[in-house]
Amino acid sequence: MSPAAACCTCATLLSDTKIPYSLDSEKPLTFDRSLECCGRTICASCQYDNPRFQTYCPFCQISCGPNPLPSNGLRLPPSYSTSSNSNAHQPVDLPPPYTSIRATTAAGSQPPETDDVIHYLTADDSILSLSLAYQVPAAVLRTHNGVYNDNLMAARKWVLIPRSYYQGPPLSSPPDPEEEERKNKVRRWMVATKCPDYDVAKLYLKGSEYDLEVAVEAFKADEQWEKEHPMKGKQRARPGRLRQKMQVDGNGGDPNKQVYCKKSSAKASYRTGTP
Repeated sequence: MSPAAACCTCATLLSDTKIPYSLDSEKPLTFDRSLECCGRTICASCQYDNPRFQTYCPFCQISCGPNPLPSNGLRLPPSYSTSSNSNAHQPVDLPPPYTSIRATTAAGSQPPETDDVIHYLTADDSILSLSLAYQVPAAVLRTHNGVYNDNLMAARKWVLIPRSYYQGPPLSSPPDPEEEERKNKVRRWMVATKCPDYDVAKLYLKGSEYDLEVAVEAFKADEQWEKEHPMKGKQRARPGRLRQKMQVDGNGGDPNKQVYCKKSSAKASYRTGTP
């Protein structure tokens, strides 16, 4: 039997395939199609079920009629080397320098020149407390300072009190620059030494007259000394005289009779042995 005697898609013998007929004219709708590209044959039933097989070879992937696929078959996509090389010569926008970012941050930490009252925040200040102190609605304070959540007050150092609601003097004093510098050194010391104890940080910095490098070196030296001279753990204590076992030479020197004495104020004792 020749290879063309069977359908290349459903593997059915051409003699056993059913040719579809038209109900009106009783003529066959399709015929067996012999492929010129590879010599295979597609039966009429497969072409009727899938009209694409009438102009397309599923094995060679070649179209012989009007089809969006190319006539010479499918090809591999082009390599990405040309596109990557072309993009390599395009200018790349560099990020902005860090100096401008630092300048903007430093300027934002200082209060602007304004006619409003500047209130320097403390740990106990909140929107509600400032609203009561300055007699300004809380919604006005939030809108005027761009604070849409009261939790954002923890990241602020100052807020503006509008002059249209309050005409008096500020109820806070500006922070001391030296105190702010000391607080910054305490935080930097805690980060450098990885010691979260605030009191320990202040102790080392006060001992070094707030010289950060000297305080850090002193802490590291103490840590190294503790590693080289570890403290001995608690050893197991020797049995004391809380309960002593003594041989008593009594009753004719019988060694089976013993007296157990306890260290107590009553100095109680009892004798063991045969009654």
